[in-house]
Amino acid sequence: MERNISIIWDFDKTLTPDCSTTKTVNILTKRLGPSPKVFWDNIKALRGDKKKPKWKHILASDAPIWMYSLSMIATNQNLLLNKSFFNRAVVEYISLYSGVEVFLKKLKDLKNLKRFKKEKLNISHFIVSAGLKDLIEQCFKPSLIDMTFGCRYATDVEVSGDKKIFNNIPVFCMDETMKTRSIFEISKGSFKDPSKSVNARVDKQKMWSPFENMIYVGDGPTDIPALSLIRDRGGVGVAVYNKSDSNEDIKKNLKDLSSGRRADLITPADYSLNGELYKFIESRCFQILQRYEAENINRLVR
Repeated sequence: MERNISIIWDFDKTLTPDCSTTKTVNILTKRLGPSPKVFWDNIKALRGDKKKPKWKHILASDAPIWMYSLSMIATNQNLLLNKSFFNRAVVEYISLYSGVEVFLKKLKDLKNLKRFKKEKLNISHFIVSAGLKDLIEQCFKPSLIDMTFGCRYATDVEVSGDKKIFNNIPVFCMDETMKTRSIFEISKGSFKDPSKSVNARVDKQKMWSPFENMIYVGDGPTDIPALSLIRDRGGVGVAVYNKSDSNEDIKKNLKDLSSGRRADLITPADYSLNGELYKFIESRCFQILQRYEAENINRLVR
């Protein structure tokens, strides 16, 4: 039976120093619509930031609001927010951290080592992001990322007489809670087989990727539920930060992660192969391998 190590990545501010959603907003609002600042101010207002008293008010989720607002701007410009548009108009403005693709491939290639092959231990990369799935997928070679979970639009064009109506319909909104659902989909293998319900109970031995085989890498407070879930069930969590940011910004962003000990490692987003991040993840992969090797030895002794 094949075994799987799952390395799960956030995207914005984790694999890229950029915010891919803001880049998309900037491109669309420069063509037609409000300025990016006005756009995000409107989102905050619709979310309920200005309502009082705060202790009585629960803020709405960001994703449905900005996805709807962005879809209206795109529709008014006769644009479909699909892979073709993102590849043509946005991807060139998204910069991955230096060395990311080599880093990901090097980790994935561990599965080709003799010891990993003997234990039938595979290594997969997943992205779980509140950004746009169809955009994020354009930023990587297809062979690097096994699955991307993110916000999605369904798009189509209606023809009414001589008029074409462009529709961009938000069909999936990712937030902190949905990130944890995505992790369960990975663990149970339901992302590969839709017949396997994410709500079904699965014995640990039958899980596609047990939680102790998971490594989660994120950058800030929105990753806390995912980090907590994986660490509570035996996996490990890593928080990364942009070392080019000011010390004040770094401390502010990582405050909840460090004070609550919600990550096993807090380290710069350095994707060099001799950096702390690579060494930590590689070591964890070998720890998982050694666990399976030890289990096999125990079976032989018995």
